[in-house]
Amino acid sequence: MSADALTTATCPALTELVALRARAAELAAGARRRSADRAAGQRHSPFRGRGMDYAESRAYAAGDDVRHVDWRLTARTGDLHTKLFAAERERTSAVVLDTSSSLHFGTRVCFKSVLAARLAALFTWFAQSEGDRVCAAGFGPRSGQLPAAGTQRGALRVLQAICDWSRPAPVDAIEQPLSAALDRLARTLRAGAHVLVLLDAASIDDEALRALQRLRRHHDLIAAVLVDPLERERLPAGRYRVATAGGEAVLEVPRGAEPGWQRALRLRQDDALERLRRAGVGARLISTREDPVAALRDLLRGAPPREAA
Repeated sequence: MSADALTTATCPALTELVALRARAAELAAGARRRSADRAAGQRHSPFRGRGMDYAESRAYAAGDDVRHVDWRLTARTGDLHTKLFAAERERTSAVVLDTSSSLHFGTRVCFKSVLAARLAALFTWFAQSEGDRVCAAGFGPRSGQLPAAGTQRGALRVLQAICDWSRPAPVDAIEQPLSAALDRLARTLRAGAHVLVLLDAASIDDEALRALQRLRRHHDLIAAVLVDPLERERLPAGRYRVATAGGEAVLEVPRGAEPGWQRALRLRQDDALERLRRAGVGARLISTREDPVAALRDLLRGAPPREAA
C-alpha cells in the first residue's frame, strides 16, 4: 500500500469528503427519510417536522378554528384572539460523530473512523441537497458542536469539523459521553430534525439510550454501529498484521474455537444494535468493507438491520 493510500485509509481528508458530494445524489434513489416510529403514517408530507410554525396572533373572526385560540393573549386583553401559523418548510439534519479511540482501527479498506467520516460527509451533502440546514456534534475524547447552517459554506464547516474530530486525541483527553452530546444537541434543535448517530458499540450505555429516547420524542433518529470485518468473521489460524493509530501490530488467531476477544466484540455489537432497535432508533451495522453509499441508503430508507458485509 502506498503512503498516500495508507494516509487516506487511516485519516479522512477534507478533499475526499468534499468530493463525496458527487455521490450524495445516489442516496436519493430509494432513500425515503421516515420516522423510526412504528406508529408513523405511510403518507409523506412535502413539509418537514411539525408542519406549521407559529407566525402571529390576531383578533378572532367567525370561522376561525377554535383549536387555535390564543388563550394567554385572550386572558390578557379580554378579547378573543386566534393564532396564525405558517408552513414550516425547512428542516435540520444533524450528524453525531463518535471520536473514541476504538474507531482508530481497521483491517480492511480503512479505519472505522474514516468510514464514519465518509458516512457523515455523504449525509451532510444529501441533507444540503434536500434544502436542510446541517449541524454536527462530536463526542468522546474530541468533542464539540456546530450550529445549523443552510448554505454550502455551512456544509463545508461541518466537513472540516469532522476531519478535526477524526484525528487521534491526546492520551490524557477527557472523554465526553454520548448522552451529554445528545442532550446538548437537543437544546438547539427544532422539532422534526433528522439525526444520524455514527458510533462504536462500546459507546452505547444506559445513559446514552435514555438520551436517545428523549431525543426521539421530537426528532427522527438513525444510527450506524461501525464494525471491522475482523470483529465479525472467523479467521483461519495464523498471524495477521493490523493497522492501528500507533502503527502496525501483529494479531494471533489460534487454532480451534473462536477467540474470546472476537466473540466478545461480536456479542457487544449485536447487543448494541438490539438495544438501539428497542429504543426505537433505526439502526444497522456498517462494515469498513461496505460501500458507504449503499449502506447509508439502506439506513435512510429504513431497510431492516442486517449482518454487515
